[in-house]
Amino acid sequence: MRLLIARHGATVNNAEARFTGQSDVGLSALGERQAGALAGRLRGAQLDHIVASDLVRARLTAEAVARCHDLPVALDSDLREISMGAWEGMTFAEITAHDPEGWAQWRGDTLDYAPPDGETAHQALARMLAAFDRWHVAHASATVLWVTHGGVIGLLVCHLLGMDLARRWQLRRDNASLTELEVKGERITVHRLNDTAHLDGMAHGDTIAEKAQVL
Repeated sequence: MRLLIARHGATVNNAEARFTGQSDVGLSALGERQAGALAGRLRGAQLDHIVASDLVRARLTAEAVARCHDLPVALDSDLREISMGAWEGMTFAEITAHDPEGWAQWRGDTLDYAPPDGETAHQALARMLAAFDRWHVAHASATVLWVTHGGVIGLLVCHLLGMDLARRWQLRRDNASLTELEVKGERITVHRLNDTAHLDGMAHGDTIAEKAQVL
């Protein structure tokens, strides 16, 4: 399977460095332009299937690509972002003020500590791998595009490459970026990572995609 993984276009929460998690936040005006640029980048690519997280920011990004390929968008809830529970919609500073003890625990263990009503990174990875196995088994010889979220990309790439999941923060996952993996049995080859060439010059002046890479 050739797996292309795109992060959704930018949102207002991204620009304000607010944790979004599984809150259903739509694309910003910049995010819509990024989705269009991603669609243009993939216009001539061979795609057999387009799959998106069922959260609207991913679905709208996928639909922009699908319009260039006359393909349906399959929605897969296992591709949702990591749930940040009660912290969703908050900035770093707001969480620190509201729940300093919980924030300190999460910062000390971002793999096995979950925000209130949220999920751990390991719990999120388990459902992501269920999706990965499901699509790989069904479409081993196909080219599949996933449109998903930054947390999903970081965890999945680290796991597939045998890296410590705690190192996922070292991998940038920009809005509307492309990552490409070739999957042959248990062998994973990275062909590109966080490719944003199609976004050159799109953000300018006070228009930014995100202040920090939050979940």
